[in-house]
Amino acid sequence: MYGIYDELVEAAKKATLSFDETAELLEYPEVQADKAYYLSVLSRYNALKSLKDKLSALENALRERDEARLLLKEAANSEERDALYGEISACESTARITAAALADALGRRHVRERAYCRFKFGARASKFGEPLIRQLKDYFVACGAKIEQERYSTAKEGYVCGASFCVEGEDVLAKLLPLTGAHKVVFAHSKSEELQIAATPCAEELIISDKDLKIDLFHSSGAGGQNVNKVETAVRVTHIPTGTVVVCQDERSQLKNKQRAIETLKRRLIEARDAADKERTEADIASQFRAKNTPITFDFDDMTMTDARLKTFTRAPFPLADIAAYMDGLCAL
Repeated sequence: MYGIYDELVEAAKKATLSFDETAELLEYPEVQADKAYYLSVLSRYNALKSLKDKLSALENALRERDEARLLLKEAANSEERDALYGEISACESTARITAAALADALGRRHVRERAYCRFKFGARASKFGEPLIRQLKDYFVACGAKIEQERYSTAKEGYVCGASFCVEGEDVLAKLLPLTGAHKVVFAHSKSEELQIAATPCAEELIISDKDLKIDLFHSSGAGGQNVNKVETAVRVTHIPTGTVVVCQDERSQLKNKQRAIETLKRRLIEARDAADKERTEADIASQFRAKNTPITFDFDDMTMTDARLKTFTRAPFPLADIAAYMDGLCAL
């Protein structure tokens, strides 16, 4: 009945089954006589009422959207159709916002994440791969996420055969993971290609805490005049968690040597982290690229997409008319 929001609506209905019972409890004299118990029941009632109000707002927005869609079929002219399209868009926007609030109330957590995405596809699959990448980027930017490090690869025939980018924002990895795998692109009713999608966490930003550093000062043995023999200008910095050591004695100033040593240490730690993360990333991507029999299929002959998990996206025209509705539907699963 509610399409991509079916599961969310059902979860909210189950969570509010005790609303009427809780409301009746508040009227009992024995409950009102026990102040502590009354306040606990009142708190539960308020939480359930908030859930129920959000659920009602979502159902109303979806009902108004569906009514506008029915009227659209009977619209007499372009002005009426434009007005109804605007109403439908407004209802869908309200539904998405309300659904997110309802999911939050049911306990969904938001986490700021940074993910690396990679796409790989053949000539026919590129008809889906390229627009899907554009739609996903637009969706994440609209959600306030940041897109960085975009790279594209081109086949000798001239079509884009792969792409990658990093995206940072709320729940980005959780939103991407339902899309991963080797999806089938069917053509000529019997042949197929693969559209491969992978998403994996990016390496976290390296933060060096002062408590993780051991700094030793000593007399420099290099050139630099009399000052190097009288003052401890040379610096040795040790990163305690990894045991990495950097020594700097090139400058006459102790402060400059310390700054250069810490900069060198950070560069070495980043290089070591990136080398280890690259191995993990490639293994994760290879594993996701091998995952077949996914719920997503593409039909090259009629340019449609089907996701078996969402009834409203069965043979949906591609590119998708509303990528946000699709992504929100996956998040609601």
